[in-house]
Amino acid sequence: MPHPRVALMPNGGGVRAMRHDPIPPALAAAHFVAVRDKRPIERGWPERPLSLADAAARIAAGGDVAIKVGAASGNVVDVDLDCPEAVKLADLYLPATGAEFGRPAKPRSHRLYRAAGAVLATFADPLVGDMLVELRADGRDGGAHLTTLPPSITGGERREWSGSTIEPAVIDAAVLARRVAWLAIGCLIMRHVSEYAARRPGPDLAGLLWESDRTLGRAAYKWLGEPAPDEPRRHPKPRGQMSNEELRLAEVVAAIRNDGLDWSEWNRLGLAIYAASGGSEEGFIVFDDLSARCPAKYDPYITRARWRNFHRSPPSRIGVGTLVHLAREAGWRRSAA
Repeated sequence: MPHPRVALMPNGGGVRAMRHDPIPPALAAAHFVAVRDKRPIERGWPERPLSLADAAARIAAGGDVAIKVGAASGNVVDVDLDCPEAVKLADLYLPATGAEFGRPAKPRSHRLYRAAGAVLATFADPLVGDMLVELRADGRDGGAHLTTLPPSITGGERREWSGSTIEPAVIDAAVLARRVAWLAIGCLIMRHVSEYAARRPGPDLAGLLWESDRTLGRAAYKWLGEPAPDEPRRHPKPRGQMSNEELRLAEVVAAIRNDGLDWSEWNRLGLAIYAASGGSEEGFIVFDDLSARCPAKYDPYITRARWRNFHRSPPSRIGVGTLVHLAREAGWRRSAA
């Protein structure tokens, strides 16, 4: 009987040889994590990496290995192309890099870069809800995130590098974040408006989405950090009229302590963040950052699953007021700016 981590040939004609692919030298100093089906198999992985030798041995034995993206891995971050449109458009929107991998069904769907200071960013289709593209990096307030490396097997398919020399390109974090945002906008254009337009990147794409569908356009302007055409420009107004963004949700939640919240309190805070952010991906990042402040209990997959559950049963009796109250108890005061 073949080893459980050895893949059978597609035609049933035998067993594929055991995997002995080396870890690329460019990633030798990374923070390695033993995973199974993309999930860490040991608690405490954000602080306790596998050694290079142990990671290589696990791969040689047919096991799967990931890296903790971000500063712990020499500022290596991963642009994860989740949807077919992102895979098709990536070469037009993203900077070139020498570290790309994927699987047979989605080749070159991961692009690695070195971007010091990059922060996790996720981009979902506001109409459908599925993920378009993610910039997998450190969370804004310490959240830890993984990328599973070749030759690991996920979903029954082996991940494979594209090219023989693996070297992530060095790029400014702000530039990379902007390019990923534009890629997400291109995905919405291809999916909902026009593939022809999507293959011609330009500054008018957000406006094109706005003309096509206000929900799509509003998401595009938000990803670019710009107000939508129907949003008032900054001016003094009563607190009750301030948007969630103006209430500085991230600043408020950053002041709330998480020294080991029990499940019910953690879930309650998640509901409040969801309500305050309208269930946006920005809100999820705030929730993820809060969760990551207790490494002993933090699991990024459980955090994401809980957020999806909030989508199915949105809160109606909790919101930003709860968060402000808890932040003030911890000493937070709104800045004058």
